[in-house]
Order: sequence, then structure tokens, then C-alpha cells
Amino acid sequence: MTTGIFITGTDTGVGKTYIAERLASGFRNKGINVGVMKPAETGCRYRAGRLIPRDAVRLMNAAGSNDSLALINPYRFREPLAPFVSALRAGEKIDSRIIKKSFRELCC
Repeated sequence: MTTGIFITGTDTGVGKTYIAERLASGFRNKGINVGVMKPAETGCRYRAGRLIPRDAVRLMNAAGSNDSLALINPYRFREPLAPFVSALRAGEKIDSRIIKKSFRELCC
């Protein structure tokens, strides 16, 4: 059985990633197999022509995850805005089916 903890908040910089990172690290240190996911990340910077999701990478490292970054973070955008707005301004659309598919794969 898969158990999950969903962390949400309504603003940038309120500590969502920090808390998730601490939980992932703590569970991992207790020998629990931890999976993490940040479905959409905004404010990503370009490196070598690709958007790098800093928070998703931090979560991945805290969990000691070998999962694909594309599954952990299926959507990433440059502008530091709400994901819906950032996607819209980038000419993209966030598809909840892709997020659900990534989540199911991560749970296996």
C-alpha cells in the first residue's frame, strides 16, 4: 500500500519545499523508501538549454531518489508565477493526466 503526504501552500517562500525536504530526509534516515514529487515548478533557470527545477532536485536528493526528474517534476517554467499563469504565459497547458500518470509510475 502506498501512503502519501501532500504539502501545499499559497505563496512562494513559505517553506513548502523545506518541510517536504525535512520529511523526506527524516523518513529516509529511518529506512523508509521515500518518493517525492513536485508536479509543477516555476522560477526555473536555464542551464545548458534546459530549465532546471531547483526545488525538485532538492527533494530528489533529500529522498535519495533514483527516479527520473521528468517523473518527479513533469512541468517546469521560467517565470516565477503561479504554475497556471506561468504555463499560460509560456504558451503551454498543464495536463492533470500527465501529473497523475507520473504519480502512478513513481508509486510503483
